[in-house]
Amino acid sequence: MNRKKYESKNVVSSYIKMTLHNPEVMILVKYRERIANKHILDIGCGSGRTTAILKNLSSGYIGIDYSITMIESCRERFKGVSFARGDVREMSEFRDDEFDFIMFSFNGLDSINHKDRLQGLREIHRVLKQDGLFVFSSHNRKHRHAISRPKMKLSTMPCEQAGNFIRFFKSTRNHLRNKNLQVFNEQYAIINDMAHNYAMLTYYIDKVNQVKQLEDMGFETIEMYDTSGNMLNLDSDDKGSAWIYYVARKIDK
Repeated sequence: MNRKKYESKNVVSSYIKMTLHNPEVMILVKYRERIANKHILDIGCGSGRTTAILKNLSSGYIGIDYSITMIESCRERFKGVSFARGDVREMSEFRDDEFDFIMFSFNGLDSINHKDRLQGLREIHRVLKQDGLFVFSSHNRKHRHAISRPKMKLSTMPCEQAGNFIRFFKSTRNHLRNKNLQVFNEQYAIINDMAHNYAMLTYYIDKVNQVKQLEDMGFETIEMYDTSGNMLNLDSDDKGSAWIYYVARKIDK
């Protein structure tokens, strides 16, 4: 849904500066023995935010991203590491049961529509080994600010206020263009949220429906974390967490 935005050099540059989130660090430390020296597929590797640690855990690391601009950035930063342009919906370049560990970080799965999301999960299940781990994050539909609209920020500094006005104008223009493309139903929502000045449409889902979605695709959810690294269960209050981190295991469908 958001391919053009992720091809932008400005977006690529902003992603280079990002580091691992607390829950990601906790998950990688906890499951290190399940990852070390195993075959790793890093889907949506972006400009290499997750590459630095995953490539050091295993010589069998492969990073893929739908954005060729992101892949070019990775190749410049990490010499001798395997990267390729790839599409989670169709990964025929990989064999069945090829990987021990698959990561799709930073809500990358939320950038495609519902039908494509399910197809992507089927492909992940196909290329993951039995009992292999799949780690990903997804936008939380229960988050208190999941639905919003552009707001003008005020500042006493003239230059800063001018910038606020420009961002408000861009956000309002984008929101008017995208709001009618939103989808709301019982299982999930596709929301025009505040990311990149309301330029994108993003998939949102709550814990209960995400766990059910994974189960339908042949995964067992092992753990869930909020953005602060607190472990969650299905009944946990998660309104303060913009997205949820999931650790799932491949099982027989």
